[in-house]
Amino acid sequence: MKNSKKNFIVITCILAVLCMFASCSQPNNNSTSEAYIIVSLEQLEFGPYAETRTFLVETNVVKLDIHSPYWCTVTNEGASRYSAAVSDFSGTEQKGVIVLSSPEYTSYLNITQYGGEPPVFEVGDDIKIPVASATASEARSGEWIERSFDGNMGTLYHSSWSNTVFPVILTYHFNNADRMDYLMYHTRTDNSTNGNFRELEIWVADNGDSVLRKYGSYNFNGSSARVSFDPALVNTATVEFRVFSGQGGFASCAEMEFYRKTPAEFDYLTVFEDHSCSSIKAGVTRDIIDAIPDAFFKDLALKVFLNVHDVTGFRSQEYRAWVHPDIQAAANKTAAYSLRDNPTGIFVNNGDELLIFADLQGQLVSLTSQDLTSSSWSAGRPWGTHHHYPLSSGINKIDIRGDGLLYVQYYSPLGEDAPKIKLNFITGEVNGYFDVQKHQREDWNRLLNNAVAGDFDLVGQFTHLTFPVASFKTYTQDGMALVEKYDEMVKLQHELMGLYKYDRVFKNRLYFHIDYDDTYYMYATSYRTGYTMTGIAAGILDLARFSGNAIWGPAHEAGHVNQVRPGVNWRGMTEVTVNIYSMYVQRSFGNQSRLVSDGTYTKAFNSLMDKNKPHNEETDLFIKLVPFWQLNLYLHDVLGKDFYPDLFYEYMTNDGYMASPDPVTGAITDGRFQLHFVRTSCKIANLDLTEFFEKWGFLTPVNTGSGNSQFTITQSQIDALKAEIAGKNYPKPARDFTRITDDNLEEFKE
Repeated sequence: MKNSKKNFIVITCILAVLCMFASCSQPNNNSTSEAYIIVSLEQLEFGPYAETRTFLVETNVVKLDIHSPYWCTVTNEGASRYSAAVSDFSGTEQKGVIVLSSPEYTSYLNITQYGGEPPVFEVGDDIKIPVASATASEARSGEWIERSFDGNMGTLYHSSWSNTVFPVILTYHFNNADRMDYLMYHTRTDNSTNGNFRELEIWVADNGDSVLRKYGSYNFNGSSARVSFDPALVNTATVEFRVFSGQGGFASCAEMEFYRKTPAEFDYLTVFEDHSCSSIKAGVTRDIIDAIPDAFFKDLALKVFLNVHDVTGFRSQEYRAWVHPDIQAAANKTAAYSLRDNPTGIFVNNGDELLIFADLQGQLVSLTSQDLTSSSWSAGRPWGTHHHYPLSSGINKIDIRGDGLLYVQYYSPLGEDAPKIKLNFITGEVNGYFDVQKHQREDWNRLLNNAVAGDFDLVGQFTHLTFPVASFKTYTQDGMALVEKYDEMVKLQHELMGLYKYDRVFKNRLYFHIDYDDTYYMYATSYRTGYTMTGIAAGILDLARFSGNAIWGPAHEAGHVNQVRPGVNWRGMTEVTVNIYSMYVQRSFGNQSRLVSDGTYTKAFNSLMDKNKPHNEETDLFIKLVPFWQLNLYLHDVLGKDFYPDLFYEYMTNDGYMASPDPVTGAITDGRFQLHFVRTSCKIANLDLTEFFEKWGFLTPVNTGSGNSQFTITQSQIDALKAEIAGKNYPKPARDFTRITDDNLEEFKE
């Protein structure tokens, strides 16, 4: 009931009130004083979460007695302001009364706390629109267009294997699509990325029109994607995809799905700031939340309002865009960096219904679940099992197809300058991750101990590690210190490559992850490097061992990703020049040179140097490494030249040498890359290094291998190159440095 005095509730000692609260103390009806107690509310309601609500009491009573149920604490905040606080509660609802009394008068405030499980989200599933028929401009035999709408994620459409001609055109026709709100493109599920769509256009025929009109241009970046039609397409007859590029030079699709939305009855944007439902609009009060008619949104709004929705900090987060690693790999002539730069810290189980609210700012975003525990090289799962789920702004209900940790796939040429997106995971289990840019050193053990999955993400500035929780607990006392050492390792390789000098540093991280299949000890490939735990866990996860000689393995695999190809990675060099990177890191970490500790210099001087033996025919990989490392020792350490940084930059920015066969013989084997390395080294050093390369067999005729493995350098090619270099009038080195080593380089500085 209301009165006219500041909308306060006047509770007087009348019979009706006494009957309602028979268990409460009775007022003294014989008093004739003017005393009064006025309470600003008639009732307080609490949800099942710890909460404090305030009310006002206007009284002229000198001493006010207050009694409340055991589960509610009432406190005088000063003057006329009082607070009532309750704790978390998950049982049945409980009711009671706050009694405010004096010897003459008693006032009452009803209180209720609702308990029980959080209400279930009850919006119906969106309606899938059936495809009536479809055509493709080309297809691989047996992988026809019909496989892209057969309801089976295990089958796929694939373009011609022998000669895919872009654009590949996929056209879908509909009979009863009165309204189409969005479509979903699903990539293949067999762990291959061949054919995953990149650049494409979408054309539509709607509103009863049979003529196609261009709806938009997109880059799916090799990920699953969800394209929303805003406003919705009406009476859609046709949707056509004109695919201009796909990974591996193909086009493939596991499923293409088209949907009509089933909207929520309650407009949640009247309460929440955006579609992520992760923050309350300014001006929304507790009373407004109490009036929300939808039980689910009322509960969610209350949790957000009370800051209890995301106590871990992982359910509701902003995510930035990354430049796709393929773009940077092409620019720097390396392998691609990570696709896992946006970990969510959320774990899902097969068969779960995942509920996410997303605010995507009009961007194409998807989720990938990753289960490394299922890694099996023999079964074609060298990177575990992955499933891809395209997202849209607003409500996303996803049927999870396999266990895994979730990662956001959000790519843009703008990188971190692109709009940030927000995701709010209502369901899913919080596994967490450790990020050196978000967490403190002391958070490591707490986060690790709270993990629910088998694996855990450790995220640095340049690197990202995913390894078993148990292994981290055993070997890694300080997660921040470990990942900072990994960062230092990769940063050193970037320094060697000239990426800082020439402003070409990778925008993605380099990924290091567990491989539960022991087929390979450790390895590198596009997007990742993998490591078994058998026999090497301590070396890669224990800081002291990693900082010592165990650094060689991860530095070697990181070096494979960073090898500039084919500039320093021609045939026969894959396991040789990679160790320029390993050597640089090993020595920078203060460890003894492997070429010294293994006696490799002596072996090289005795078996290869000045023996008129082709360098490419040497079988010992470390002997073949010696001249490459000597170039760094002399040109960088002695003369102070940025030899490898400048040489790598030359290869990154000038690849004209790759296209033309040798002008003398017409040969197009990888021998031309070795000769070009000699040419480029002289140019970068501004020295005539031909005598050095002759002694190490780079300028010795060779014809080895056959077919695609043939490696040929002829005498006429050598003579032409030497004449070309002589024509440059480079000076000769001041000293013969074919005997320089890590141990004697100081002698060459004299």
